[in-house]
Amino acid sequence: MKKILLILVGGTICTAVNEKGTLSVSEKAGFVLTDNFDKSDSEFAKKVNFTLTENLFILSENMTVKNWNLIIETYRKYIVKDNFDGVIFAHGTDTLAYSSALFSLLLANTEIPVFFVSSNKRLDHPEANGNENFRCAVECICKGISPNVYVSYKNISDSQMYIHLASRLKQCENYSDDFFSKGAVKSIEEINEDNRKNLPFGLNDVHLSECVLMLKPYPGINYNAFDYNRFKAILHGTYHSGTACAEDNENSVLHMIKLCKKSDIYLSPSIPEGEVYDTVRVIGENKKIKFLYGLTNEMAYAKLLIAYSVFNNENDISEFINTEYNYEITEKR
Repeated sequence: MKKILLILVGGTICTAVNEKGTLSVSEKAGFVLTDNFDKSDSEFAKKVNFTLTENLFILSENMTVKNWNLIIETYRKYIVKDNFDGVIFAHGTDTLAYSSALFSLLLANTEIPVFFVSSNKRLDHPEANGNENFRCAVECICKGISPNVYVSYKNISDSQMYIHLASRLKQCENYSDDFFSKGAVKSIEEINEDNRKNLPFGLNDVHLSECVLMLKPYPGINYNAFDYNRFKAILHGTYHSGTACAEDNENSVLHMIKLCKKSDIYLSPSIPEGEVYDTVRVIGENKKIKFLYGLTNEMAYAKLLIAYSVFNNENDISEFINTEYNYEITEKR
């Protein structure tokens, strides 16, 4: 029999309707998932030995750096107990792309397949996709999918199951139950060869800290409102064309740079090369700005968080950020 570790993080896939008529994380979630799988018509039904962790009871929207450290500790605690053939994280949808990006790096050296699964609705809802997402993950592990970190998710709009590289998953949009990533496939036969790079640290060396501030531009953002110097790094997003305000006022990235006395500043996704807008050129002339390009927003945040939590040396931080470890670069310069 195959042995699979099921880490019960929380989220909708682990919820049930409570006496108030709202959704809360259920202690029975793991047993519901595995029982539904064993009752399914899967060729691997009742042929998998599941090891369930304690339920962490984390609703996805309540994910924090502290909770990520709890998940890391849970993984470390259980993974040494047996020779598992795979690992499945049962996780909510709201922050799924952030957690999958983070763990796609932390577990880039994994020698077994790791899946993140979620559900658009509680498992006993007739329109829920959680049982199918879980079944896909289990079957992929049983069929021998290549070691890596994945997300299996059935989109509602086209009723199609997709296997995503966790390093490339994007957040689900508002008013949608669909997830997307560049290069998502529909079967394990489409998984590419393994070109991962070894990490310069071990999972036992990782304790994440709240060291990165992530900002997104919008018309009228006032940069005087933030305490930048609490953070080691600032990740500033851009509009779709890689731009941000660069006028001489308090709504400008240039004003933010003046306020950042200690923090490193990253603009993503943007690049000051080629036929760019004047605003990008002006921002790029400031030597304090570092540009990130080719990563999802979720991956950019995860990568900076790991870099500034693990490393103290500027060269080590730079090398980690600029090295591709697990297919996280989706756009080339």
